[in-house]
Amino acid sequence: MFCDICLFLDSKTEDKINRAWSILRTRGFSSPLLRSGSKPHLTLAIWENLDPDLILDDIMDFAASHRAFPVTFSTIATFGLGSGTVFLGPVITPSLISVHDRLYRIFDDLSNLSEGLYRPGCWVPHCSLTLGLQPESILDAMSVCLDIINLPIRGWIREIGLLTFEKESIHSIRSYKLTDPTV
Repeated sequence: MFCDICLFLDSKTEDKINRAWSILRTRGFSSPLLRSGSKPHLTLAIWENLDPDLILDDIMDFAASHRAFPVTFSTIATFGLGSGTVFLGPVITPSLISVHDRLYRIFDDLSNLSEGLYRPGCWVPHCSLTLGLQPESILDAMSVCLDIINLPIRGWIREIGLLTFEKESIHSIRSYKLTDPTV
């Protein structure tokens, strides 16, 4: 089992991405994201075999001390044909980098357990549109995404939370609202 700390979006932005997931599915690009009922998100860290109960209080405290912030998705990309993934790439902002860096400072004692691609200096923030595609399907999926998604997508990061996943199964454990940016 893997444990993810994720940033979640406002409902309007979430709806736009959910519509894209649904259209991708109807066009033959199935994804465990849609099948499992997952919410669109940006993963900050992934740990394997970590008990979620060990970090829930820290995530709740993190949410209480961080404000919601704007996000703009400006690209549709892939990690390569063999990755099976097509994603929305956000504009890298100081707020996004700051949240990621602060999270790793809080969970410094667990950072060695985190998947290398999510560590500071290696992280490519993204919101997955598809997962698990065959290499020959990636370019077609990207073409569909470019056709159905009007970029840029502007929204807000409103929550931080915890997901667990195994193969085809993704489960939301808990999420916490970030502080309102106007407070």
